Amino acid sequence: MLCLLPDDGEISKGIAIRMTTAPVDFLQQKDYQAVSITHFFVDVLNSSRSLLVAILAVSIGLSNTQVAIVLLLYNIGNALAQPFFGRLADRFGPRWLVIGGIGWMIFFYSLAAIAPPWPALVALTIAGLGSGAFHPTGTMVASEASHLHRTQATSIFFMSGQIGLFAGPVMAGFLLASFGRPGYLVLPAVAVAGFVGAWKWLVNKPQNQAHPKRVSREVPSKQLRPSSFYRRVILLSIIFLCASTVSMAAINFAPKLFTEIGYSPAYVGILSGLFMLGSAVGGVIGGTLADRWNGPIVILLAAGASMIPIFLYIPAGGIARFVLLLAAGFFVGMPHSILVLMVQGLLPGQRAMASGLALGFMFFSGSLGSLAVGLVADNIGLTSALRLTALLPLITIAATLLLARTASNDSQF
Repeated sequence: MLCLLPDDGEISKGIAIRMTTAPVDFLQQKDYQAVSITHFFVDVLNSSRSLLVAILAVSIGLSNTQVAIVLLLYNIGNALAQPFFGRLADRFGPRWLVIGGIGWMIFFYSLAAIAPPWPALVALTIAGLGSGAFHPTGTMVASEASHLHRTQATSIFFMSGQIGLFAGPVMAGFLLASFGRPGYLVLPAVAVAGFVGAWKWLVNKPQNQAHPKRVSREVPSKQLRPSSFYRRVILLSIIFLCASTVSMAAINFAPKLFTEIGYSPAYVGILSGLFMLGSAVGGVIGGTLADRWNGPIVILLAAGASMIPIFLYIPAGGIARFVLLLAAGFFVGMPHSILVLMVQGLLPGQRAMASGLALGFMFFSGSLGSLAVGLVADNIGLTSALRLTALLPLITIAATLLLARTASNDSQF
């Protein structure tokens, strides 16, 4: 029997029933609106980065491995910073980390649009620290917006970012095709709206109001047997690694592949955007299904269904490529909020730091996987390397089954 992994007891039958009858009040909260809007702009910049890197890589002749190293450095800064910034948010509140994160990205992405190629790559790498400051902090605010609708609130917050991930490549593609690299300045300029919203609406709540009903609702992680705890950590790490590699390989290398083939930046941007649009919808659907079924079942369904579109989108032509990329993004994105809440459940009382660990490891492991894809691509070709990532969901399925078996043997889960 598949059992739901820990997520503070929020994804349970009782909570699911109450969620269907209680009003969804978090959508009217100004701090929730602020982090959701800011998340959109943060990920507009994050996702459009791949087009900038692709253009810079082709112009200065970077190999696939060198592109992977550039992306790895960006995500290392993003990933390693997230637990640190999450810890700061748990202790001091989210306001300045959200404001500072989006402000940092606006500055360095603007610099990347106008600097020479190598300084532009450096600016893109440094910009990752701003994303690292925002993501665990914003996730904490979203997950605490409603204790009755925590999964729903978190998944909609992630959807806001995923819509940004969809819009970023599409807008960047048209701007770069029409005006060249300086045209990219439009995106950090419009991201100022997220900075202003966070400045105006986001406040640090008093400590006794920041985590309502948390103590009575969470299962302390110390009640878990150490062997069970570490087994879950290892298996979750494997799932994160495989899922992130599939996603980041498509996001980072598909634009380079289609740019090398000779497609226009506008076309490449639409393709990249469709993958992220699918992820946005898939994330919300996956969170909703997890409330009604359970997490492992959704992860298994998503992993199994993702293999065919991942394998076929490159050789497909015409409208089929668009449909397959949309489907690939949908199934790859389904487990996103589920996995983050599972990690939060392992570290109750430290949601921002737990979110930072989950998201940070997601970025870091995906970057390592992308580096491996780049190394393989330099030997067998980028097309073959990307199609081989369709096998990684098999490892995800095996790890998820072991994780569910571990959960079923522990009365805490």
